[in-house]
Amino acid sequence: MPSKYKLVIIVSAVIIALDQLTKWLILTYVPLYSTVPVIPGFFDIVHIRNTGAAFGMFANSDSPLREPFFYVVALIAVVVLISILRKLPNYVTLMSWVIALVFGGLVGNLVDRIRFGNVVDFLSFHWRDAVANWNVLGWHIGFKWEWPSFNVADSAITIAMVLIVIHMIFFEGRNNA
Repeated sequence: MPSKYKLVIIVSAVIIALDQLTKWLILTYVPLYSTVPVIPGFFDIVHIRNTGAAFGMFANSDSPLREPFFYVVALIAVVVLISILRKLPNYVTLMSWVIALVFGGLVGNLVDRIRFGNVVDFLSFHWRDAVANWNVLGWHIGFKWEWPSFNVADSAITIAMVLIVIHMIFFEGRNNA
């Protein structure tokens, strides 16, 4: 078996296992909607359920198509990832890592959707409890200084996106995919 496939299998399995283990810990020890301060004013462990996509997009949609939509998108993503992986050279490349991280994150969150109909998120970063309040051209803009809660699977996908940006900036046009 070519090394690119071994890498994808191993890294994806590790991501899925870490993701599910951490979510099990949250489900077991942190009551739903609770907050456990880790670094007060900056980082908390929380227990929330994300019924939407990234950053809670579509979470408030009542459409009966919302849930099937997530499964179709996941299936398309898996097909695209496998297609890209098959076209890569048989040795490990940066894109092999990207595929492994995205696949692991995708499956980790898909397991939650299948089990619960939502995704368990538990990492919460924020700047104190600060709220930005601005008036711009007569419009009021207000938001909390916080990043939407996320999990290990989301982190793996985010790291993959950072690797793609690094690849585009430093390696685009070269033969080291």
